[in-house]
Amino acid sequence: METKVTSLVAASAAILFSLHSCLVPVPAVHEPAVLRISVSDDPLTRVSADYTDISNYTLSLTDAGGKVIFRDKWGMCPDEFELTPGNYTVSLMSDDSTDPAFEHPLFGDSRGITLAEGQVSELTLVATQLNSGLRLMISEAFVALYKEGALFLRCPTGTLAFGYSEKRTAYFLPGKVSILLNINGKTAVVHNLELRQGEILTLRLGVVEQMPKVTLVSGVDMYARVDTSRVWTDGSFSWDGSSAGDGGGASGTTPDAISVSMARGKPGSKDVWVKGFIVGGDLTSTKCSFEGPFSSRANLVLADRADCRDRDVCMSVQLSTGDIRNALNLVDNPSMLGRQVLLRGDIVEAYYRLPGLQNLSDYRL
Repeated sequence: METKVTSLVAASAAILFSLHSCLVPVPAVHEPAVLRISVSDDPLTRVSADYTDISNYTLSLTDAGGKVIFRDKWGMCPDEFELTPGNYTVSLMSDDSTDPAFEHPLFGDSRGITLAEGQVSELTLVATQLNSGLRLMISEAFVALYKEGALFLRCPTGTLAFGYSEKRTAYFLPGKVSILLNINGKTAVVHNLELRQGEILTLRLGVVEQMPKVTLVSGVDMYARVDTSRVWTDGSFSWDGSSAGDGGGASGTTPDAISVSMARGKPGSKDVWVKGFIVGGDLTSTKCSFEGPFSSRANLVLADRADCRDRDVCMSVQLSTGDIRNALNLVDNPSMLGRQVLLRGDIVEAYYRLPGLQNLSDYRL
C-alpha cells in the first residue's frame, strides 16, 4: 500500500512540474547588435598638427538613456562594439571646451544610430570644424585715434580682450559676436556680426578720415573662398566718430553711409545713407524670404553681409511706387539679391516689426 501511495505522489509531482514548465515562458535569447565606427581621413587643411592627429580626439558612445558605454581617445577605440539593440549616439571631439578662446578651433562630429538585433552597422564620422574664428587687423590710424581704448569680443558664452597688437584668431561657437570698444570706462558697440560654423573671418578695422570720434560707419564687404573643411572670409569696416543721427550727405559720387547694424540703433534719424546687402524680401510681421522667387515689389531686407539669413539682425526697407522700386524690387530684378546698395531715407523704429528704412529719396549701387 505504501508503495502505491509513493508512486502516486511521484506521479502527481511529475504532472505538476510538467504543467509549471508549460506555464512559465522561457526567456528569448537575443543576438547582440554590432557597431563598427570609422573616421573620415579627409585632410584638415590650414590646421596645426594638434588638430590633424585625430587619434587624440575623444570618442563617446552613449545609449538612449544617456549611459556612457565608451569614452576614450579615438586611438583606443575597439574595432567593434557588441551592444543591446536600440538607439545610440556617437560623438567625436577634439576638445571638451566650447568657451571662447584664442587659437582654439574645435573639430568633431556627432551622430545618432539605431542598431538592430543580429545586424552589423557601420558609422563613419567626419571631423569638421564646429566653431568659428574671428581675427581683427587694426590699422595704425585706428590705434592712434583710440590709443586710450581697449577692444573686446563678446558672445553669449563669454568675452575676450583683443589687444591692438593681437595677431591670434579668436574662436567662438557659431552665432552672434559683438566687437566692443571701451574708452574711459564707457563701452561702444563697434560692430555686431554673425559667424557661421566653420567660418574663419578676418576683419580689417580702420577709421574714416576727417571724422570726429565715436561710432561705426560702412558695412562689411565680404568675399569667401572655400578651403577643404573651413570657410575663410575677409572684410573691412571703418570707424568714424560721429554721434549724429545721420550718416552725412553725399561726398562726390560715393556718399558716407552707416552700416545696417548702426542704423538699427538710430530710429528717428532723417535723410540717412545706409549701406548694406539686399538679402531678401516678401516681409511679414514674423518672417521674410531669403530665396526667390519673390512675390512682393513693396519691400526689401537689408543686412551687413550678403550671406546673412538671420531676420533679427536685418533691416526692413519700404519701396514706395516709383523709380527706386522699379530699379530694386526683387520681383522684376531678381539679380539684385546679394547686391550691395546704398539707400537714402528715414530710419523708423519698426516696419514689419523690424527697424526699418522708409521714404527713400536716392540710391547707389
